[in-house]
Amino acid sequence: MTAYDHVMVGANLALLAAQQRRYGWSIVTMSAVAAALPDWDGLTILSGGELYARVHRVWGHNITVASALGAAAGAIGYLVYLRGWWGKIGRLLPSSTTVKSALASSPVFRLSQLATWWVFGTIACLSHLAFDLVYSRHAALTPWPLALLWPFSARTWVYPVVPYGDLGATAIFIVEMFVLCHRPSRATPIAWITMGLVLAYIGLRWQIGAVN
Repeated sequence: MTAYDHVMVGANLALLAAQQRRYGWSIVTMSAVAAALPDWDGLTILSGGELYARVHRVWGHNITVASALGAAAGAIGYLVYLRGWWGKIGRLLPSSTTVKSALASSPVFRLSQLATWWVFGTIACLSHLAFDLVYSRHAALTPWPLALLWPFSARTWVYPVVPYGDLGATAIFIVEMFVLCHRPSRATPIAWITMGLVLAYIGLRWQIGAVN
């Protein structure tokens, strides 16, 4: 799955639960960023292909690190939200009356709200692992597994359904972005339809792979 796809999955997770109605696009942006965080271990490519091949999909692609990164993203995102800095970003994004109201309000720290941001940051980050498990197929290469229990176990998992670099979901997410720009007030149902189409596409690729 491309980095763009991961970001869009994270954003849609917040939209599915209509969190933009409570916090504006701030929590959507945080969730999108959190969904891309596990790929930090891909930066090891700067130290050479050997290290990259050994630690990518290991150091960042495990439940422990991903959960910690997601929770941290949620906490930082919430603190930024309380400061009002997200409002500057929100004014650059598609908005509706409900979202503008959320951005205009003066937020007050609440532990329950922090927990909400923690949860969405964590789920978004873990979604990266879930999709990478199935985006692992290639006609000429062996599947690239994930060490989900690292550093406690070296065991790996992979379910090669969709080929590396497949752009089917990407096309769906691009269409969604255009629709969101024109219908921001319908963001939640749009997100539900989009994620349904993405999952259906993965199911279709699974069927094609099973036949072949």
